[in-house]
Amino acid sequence: MQFGKKSFGFVLLGLAPALSWAHHSVAGFFDLNKKVEIEGVVTGIQWRNPHTVFELDVANERGDIVKWRVESGALSVLRAQGLTSEFIREGDRVRILGDESLRARPEMFARNILLGNGKEVLLTLGATPHFSRQDGIERATGSFDEQATERARASADGIFRVWSSIDANLNIGLGNLIFDRGIDDYPFTARGREVRNQWNAGAEFILGCTEWTMPRLMGNPLPMEFVRRGDDIAIRFEEDDNTRIIHMNAEMPTGVEPTPMGYSIGAWDGDTLLVQTHYLAESTYSLPVSGEAELTERFTPSSDGSRLLYESTLTDPVMLTEPVRQARTWSWRPEIQVQRYGCEEEQRLD
Repeated sequence: MQFGKKSFGFVLLGLAPALSWAHHSVAGFFDLNKKVEIEGVVTGIQWRNPHTVFELDVANERGDIVKWRVESGALSVLRAQGLTSEFIREGDRVRILGDESLRARPEMFARNILLGNGKEVLLTLGATPHFSRQDGIERATGSFDEQATERARASADGIFRVWSSIDANLNIGLGNLIFDRGIDDYPFTARGREVRNQWNAGAEFILGCTEWTMPRLMGNPLPMEFVRRGDDIAIRFEEDDNTRIIHMNAEMPTGVEPTPMGYSIGAWDGDTLLVQTHYLAESTYSLPVSGEAELTERFTPSSDGSRLLYESTLTDPVMLTEPVRQARTWSWRPEIQVQRYGCEEEQRLD
């Protein structure tokens, strides 16, 4: 089986909106362009996915205490920085920068926290230092298991390792997440535009657990790993505990029931894994996809194994007037593991 090689051209546009499309969106609840800063005492912490939650007592201009609800990124972003629950505790006085609520409530989506020890924690992908210089960022790398890291290094083979959007230097910027256009600028057909316009970014379910679909799943920012599953390949995602199966060296079957993940076949081109996916179930989640959609993907590890380049082309004659191409890179992180997501369940941050 041969997959034709394609040339890819990409333009860096609208990264924050793209990430909102890719992950559990907060765009319909918080204003990504307006920041608010608060200072107060931590009164509660919920370590859970898809968003951690902090509760703060904050004094307003009249001196009255107002209880603020502060949502933030997934536990994986903190784990990938080597942070444990010790970095913040109830009773701590902290300063927080985040996106302002669109619902006129004492709430925000936090990006940065300044701790009592003067160190700053970046809570989300794309966050940059606000309260301090880069050398003032909390780096808790000592919490990684050195023996587990060495075992992961010894067993790494091509793409078969753990990949993360947070690189080995704990850089959690958005430079490794590239979409070729903003979601509203996609080349929709009349049908695609109609479905897209029905999308409600403020629907309550968006902040919680959602069923992931292809190709949206490949844009999520949490760790994933490639593992051998007999003659096939499984991609294990921390995001909502998803697993995707790539059927290797096989022909595309007929009469397969469409599913949110579709049916994927794969083949090797040197070190590059080529994947074709058909039988995608129709989806209206942010990016409309019809049952006639086809997805072609390329996964290419760098020569030193430190990075994984991903390129994809989505063709959908029902929803799109032309193919949509995307690219991104992941970094190899031998010190982290794909952990249980347990959406909306209270968890420990060890």
